[in-house]
Amino acid sequence: MNRGQNLSIRAARPSPRVTIPRVVAGLAPGPIDARRALTVIDAASAETAYDLHRQAMAPSAPGPWDETERRADFHKLLARVPSFLIEIDGAIAGYLQVLPRREVLHVVNIGLSATCRNRGHGTALMRWLQTQARSRDCGLHLKTYRGNRAALVFYQRCGFIESHRDARHRWLDWWP
Repeated sequence: MNRGQNLSIRAARPSPRVTIPRVVAGLAPGPIDARRALTVIDAASAETAYDLHRQAMAPSAPGPWDETERRADFHKLLARVPSFLIEIDGAIAGYLQVLPRREVLHVVNIGLSATCRNRGHGTALMRWLQTQARSRDCGLHLKTYRGNRAALVFYQRCGFIESHRDARHRWLDWWP
């Protein structure tokens, strides 16, 4: 470059063929509908949430349920994943952990107490999550234990498609 020449810099624009992943916005506590709401899991409700987690996951978990290890893992997740209690008619009925990621809301854990299953609450929650994903122009991603046939049937009924599997899990995706 010669002395006296002006240097001009302009911002590069991505090619229309390049997709730049974006992190989608997370969920917030509040009403889901007239009967259901999300509240943040705090220190006072962490054990209640873990009890719900154990109740939902232990029956279909492959191998033995190591209480010490599972409790520690759950509490680590509470520290890094937005976590909510699900209330139905003002009573705690389940829990939900959803991590906003690139182009999806990753449903890390979801569980309803046994007394609230098969009554439409799970379907209402899933439809709400799909509405949240649609409003963020993103999809939903989750996994379930391979042996949890009831969960697989439920997610497929809600429009999820299996994307892959390994020895322990099936990964499922939903796109608007």
